[in-house]
Amino acid sequence: MKIGIDIGGSHIGIGLIDGSAIVDSREKNFNQEDKVQIEKTILNSIQEMIKELLEANQLSLKNVELIGIAAPGTISNGMILNAGNLNIQKFSILSEVKKYYENPLQIRNDGKCAALAEKVYGAMKDYEDCVFVNIGTGIGGAAFLGGKLLEPKRYSGFEFGHMVVEQGGRLCSCGKQGCFETYASIKALKTKVTQVLDRDSDISGKFLREELLMKNDARVKAEIAVFLKYLKTGIGNLIDIFEPEIVCLGGSFAYYEGHFVWKQFIENLREANATFNEGELPKIVAAELKNDAGMIGAVIE
Repeated sequence: MKIGIDIGGSHIGIGLIDGSAIVDSREKNFNQEDKVQIEKTILNSIQEMIKELLEANQLSLKNVELIGIAAPGTISNGMILNAGNLNIQKFSILSEVKKYYENPLQIRNDGKCAALAEKVYGAMKDYEDCVFVNIGTGIGGAAFLGGKLLEPKRYSGFEFGHMVVEQGGRLCSCGKQGCFETYASIKALKTKVTQVLDRDSDISGKFLREELLMKNDARVKAEIAVFLKYLKTGIGNLIDIFEPEIVCLGGSFAYYEGHFVWKQFIENLREANATFNEGELPKIVAAELKNDAGMIGAVIE
């Protein structure tokens, strides 16, 4: 049995993992108070939820082969160097977790973890050249060429969400302006739609998807159009760079499969000049493992 820890921009999930199956899991959503001391919140949550899971399943740490962590931002030498959506800088998370557990530990960027899960067990398992894009609070991802995960030597890389799609545009949590995730993340869409409707932004992804976006409101339609414009730009860029056989879209956006927003996005990608090579698009699919992908991928060795 392995333990997978998935740290997101708005929550932390921890599960007992057996291959591609999550045997049992726990989740905590971060509130504003949690984010004030986010490093402490993460460490406390890890200890509490692991204890809960082991007790509930009548296991001990001796039964755990590996603890894997999927974390946002730039990962290097067991440290989260920079995770803008959580306002984390130089958090030595692996050395802190080692204080409590003698089990083997590993950490990767959350987008890479989710991508590995989809490549080994999910939507990309039958393809060699693949691009995975995680679209949720932020945007991250990974690429495979010839079946091999591309891994830079310096940093974790593939910060798809921080390619600039609007020079001088919206300020991003990373400090740059006009980043892809400031326009085409689910967080960006939720923020804009709730603003124009004068609603509290603290709503579920399901409520955004099934209620607010379905309103026949010109202001909402305008924000959806902006979101789709930049989503097309960003994904089109990635297709041009990697020429993948398949593009797998994960994170919260995976739940939009079949939704009119998803359908319109695909139509937009088929427009003239959306991509450099205007022949048949690569296969565009939703992540099969949905939000479980990060947790499962965290323990792939």
